[in-house]
Amino acid sequence: MEKEKILENSRLENRGKDFYALQVEANACKIASIVMVLLAFVYYSYEMFTGKGSNPAFYSLITIFNAVMFGYRAIKIEEKRGLSIFASVVWTILTAILILRYFGVI
Repeated sequence: MEKEKILENSRLENRGKDFYALQVEANACKIASIVMVLLAFVYYSYEMFTGKGSNPAFYSLITIFNAVMFGYRAIKIEEKRGLSIFASVVWTILTAILILRYFGVI
């Protein structure tokens, strides 16, 4: 009886959820962030090599996206939590540096 009750509770809890769609959405987020960072690197390289300078505000938007994404993942998912916390901290530090650079503090 207990097994049937557990199965019924599981069915009720997962009703209306498309796990494949959730997995695709998560993978899309990962791919989008990788492409975003690569494009930012191309922009940054172009700006530096052509002498146009850089725009730290633009790059801080990209880095804050990754900081929040990894931080949220660290809070919600126990698997690889240490790696997610590390990545979030690194992205947060980079974001702080870019914001300080934008306002001329450093």
